[in-house]
Amino acid sequence: MLDTTKLFLSQVQAGFSIEACLQNLTNVSENYRRTTEEVYITGYAGNLRVGVSEHGVTITGSLPKFYTGTNIHTLNRSDCRRAFEMMADTLHLPIQRAKVKRVDVGLNLLTDHKPELYYPYLGESRYYKRLTQPTAVNYQNKLRTKKAYDKIAESKSKGVAIPEVYAGKNLLRFEVCYMQRLQKEFNQAFITPDVLTKESFYMGLIDRWHKEYESIKKTGLPKMDKSKMRTAKGFWSQIDSVAVKLLGQELLLNLTEEMKEGEGFTTSREYYRIREQIIDYASGKSDEEPELIQELNKKVARAKQHYR
Repeated sequence: MLDTTKLFLSQVQAGFSIEACLQNLTNVSENYRRTTEEVYITGYAGNLRVGVSEHGVTITGSLPKFYTGTNIHTLNRSDCRRAFEMMADTLHLPIQRAKVKRVDVGLNLLTDHKPELYYPYLGESRYYKRLTQPTAVNYQNKLRTKKAYDKIAESKSKGVAIPEVYAGKNLLRFEVCYMQRLQKEFNQAFITPDVLTKESFYMGLIDRWHKEYESIKKTGLPKMDKSKMRTAKGFWSQIDSVAVKLLGQELLLNLTEEMKEGEGFTTSREYYRIREQIIDYASGKSDEEPELIQELNKKVARAKQHYR
């Protein structure tokens, strides 16, 4: 379930000159950082962006894309370990000694409907700021982000070929990105690729991923009978029922009393008729978890068990 990682390997950790890795890179260029007056070199190893300076080497990129050629596929723990080994062989660097500066944990979920239909039901999450986009819903704070988005749409926008197995399918990705101060986040003095792929730590990442989804408040409209919404009259009748439940029976009954004492209704019959409808609508079934969220909850829970 690991995706993008950012690693830093110092000269001391490497135990030899890291500049030797430059011969294994493509599109190599020299850069100058004005703020520190530092010269550094960048290049690529597949999809990995590699930066080399006098301090060390920084390696950033999607682990599954590096290992399989696409990040639509999800790596299990063994795959992640092999991907880091492949990275070490490609760059001729002791990657297992590198310090992890960022790690993204995510999974693609096959859904019954288009991903954007689920977003309105994903509400606020404590300690996060919720931001919406046409193809995603994002949650941000200073240390990490989490997001749900349309993986197929995102891949197409980047010109990524969609594997045939996902053709015509709906793919919602839920991802948690740990961006800062990982030692504090995980109460671990030093996090390396070996630590990331250690069974106990990896299982803990999956638990955290699941808890981050669970901590999102799931919202929805009160229960509506969709079988009665196939005509305009039936549709608006159900919407009226929802409006009564959202506004509350007491508020609306008070409103009818105000109108009765004020300008009044056209006839007393209308007054009683409206009151009866309010009571009837308010007594209907409400606050049931939306079907789309029930589906998503089950698939997230199943994914947690599968990847353990």
